[in-house]
Amino acid sequence: MRIARGIIAAFALLGASVAGAQEAASSTNGQGFSPEDDLDCALYVGSLMGEAEGVMTPDVQTAYLASMTYFIGRYEAQRGTPINVALAERYPEFLKQDARTMEQICGLRTRGFASRMETISRVLADVQREQTGDE
Repeated sequence: MRIARGIIAAFALLGASVAGAQEAASSTNGQGFSPEDDLDCALYVGSLMGEAEGVMTPDVQTAYLASMTYFIGRYEAQRGTPINVALAERYPEFLKQDARTMEQICGLRTRGFASRMETISRVLADVQREQTGDE
């Protein structure tokens, strides 16, 4: 559950929440994004980590790593290119992207992911309480 809390905390750092952003992201669950879009978001999160290096709490760092893992996992599930090669090849394209657009798209997607992780955390806590008889 510490990881889920960290994910939620980190995504709060991604920018001001747009009304309904979590709901919209939860309803799309990442559908309609290409593997290259996933690489762009992995690079975006990596850039946030670079900017926040030295000032991140362990929970925030864990959240960023979880987010990167999510986007890289989505990419690897669809492409056979080794991730180090794919990221290196995609980086020049990533640099051409509009930073505000990347922040909006990737921020929305990561908040959706955080929302789903929060739901999982609650469900697991409920299951654990039921199994131990604590209610």
